Amino acid sequence: MSKTYFVLFILCLFFFIVKIIAIRLTNFDLFGDEAQYWLWSQNLDFGYYSKPPLLSWIIAAVCFIFGSSVFVIKMISVIFYCLTSFIIFLLSKKLINDSELAFLTATTFFLMPAVSFSSFLVSTDIVLIFFWSLSLLQLLNIKGNPNKLNFILLGIFVGLAFLAKYAAIYFVFCVMLMFLEKEMRDIFLRHKLSFLYFILTIGLVVSPNIIWNVNNNWITLQHIVDNTALNRTSLNFINGLEFIVSQIIMIGPLIFIFFVFGVVNNLNINFSTRFLFIFSLPILFIILIESILVRANANWAAVSLISFLILFVHSTFMVNKKILVINNVLNLFFGIGFFFLVGMSSSYGIFKRIDGISSFANSLIEINNRHNDNRIVVSDRMLFSNLSYIFHNKLIEMYVPHVPNTKIGHHFQITNALPADFNKNFFFIGHIDQLQYLKNIHKINLLDFKVVRFNKDPIKIYEVIF
Repeated sequence: MSKTYFVLFILCLFFFIVKIIAIRLTNFDLFGDEAQYWLWSQNLDFGYYSKPPLLSWIIAAVCFIFGSSVFVIKMISVIFYCLTSFIIFLLSKKLINDSELAFLTATTFFLMPAVSFSSFLVSTDIVLIFFWSLSLLQLLNIKGNPNKLNFILLGIFVGLAFLAKYAAIYFVFCVMLMFLEKEMRDIFLRHKLSFLYFILTIGLVVSPNIIWNVNNNWITLQHIVDNTALNRTSLNFINGLEFIVSQIIMIGPLIFIFFVFGVVNNLNINFSTRFLFIFSLPILFIILIESILVRANANWAAVSLISFLILFVHSTFMVNKKILVINNVLNLFFGIGFFFLVGMSSSYGIFKRIDGISSFANSLIEINNRHNDNRIVVSDRMLFSNLSYIFHNKLIEMYVPHVPNTKIGHHFQITNALPADFNKNFFFIGHIDQLQYLKNIHKINLLDFKVVRFNKDPIKIYEVIF
């Protein structure tokens, strides 16, 4: 391997160390969703209100061994992306038998802006992307050796991807599209029984989550339907444009621009490019339509970026390797800048959402020491998750308000709902009209009025007396 790529490897290793140091130094708390996943990991189940269970199982295993510090939880993302980078190296080498190109593809993935940003966030996407990449690799293994074991392994990997995030259903859809590819169609048709094993294995792996959903009135399906909001459609092409721009930023503007204007006209259409297009374009198109009709978060099409990235790198490599090196160096500086802000606990941009939560929690402890109620009711799901994580070693009971027999809005309205007949004093953070369903309230006192950085509006703290 040339000196250039050795230097690139050293830079990636350096960046890995930068991530570790920044996460160790930061004073940031967990984001609300991260704290929620940790709370789920303390009560293991086969499903949760909005997500399947695999991430929570992983968090539970890691925290059981290493403890539940913010550093330990955050390192899950960094380690998973390192593993995914290695899988992408193998995947790239399988598509085009070139170790140099495979290495460059893997490093480009590790340095891309979306991965740098996501390395600081514990999310279901990190696990989905890992098993999605592993499934792509296994599908190529089937192409080379279509035995029953390889089909079963593919079913296991796709099933685990599904247990990470329901977006894995796109993989099954893309496999169906692979019937348009003659070589793969012939393999599937010649090995019908093995293909059936693949489908049955997926069903077996995901069956505990399906049973959980059945036992919980398909509450997750209801959440997904609400989230897609297809009953509130309207054409908004600005949203679609914003979604496309977000995908370009996530993968890296330089490599995208060079691909579109310098490579696409000379694109070599073969099995590899068709394979990568099948596992990217349909997903991007579906989410783009969703963004135009309703809305779409930037990460909803994250799995499509795997194939797009490989396609962009492979195509650009054949035309101009220097562009890839320049792209990676620019992305490296972006990543270092981002983790510098993390290490300095900067309140800039998205960090405002978690800036000052610990100090707010400490003020609640002071209030509790004066009044000794030891019960806190929080209406906001994110703040409830954050405070529950911070208070997990303290004798404080945490609840959320929820009117009985009304629609569930989040998981904690299932597990931590404040009963209508509750009769013990508590502190309340939220709007007092959310407590109207309680039967025995004697008095509500406004105790404090906190101006905090993580919330755009001041937070009122009440004492509810029975």
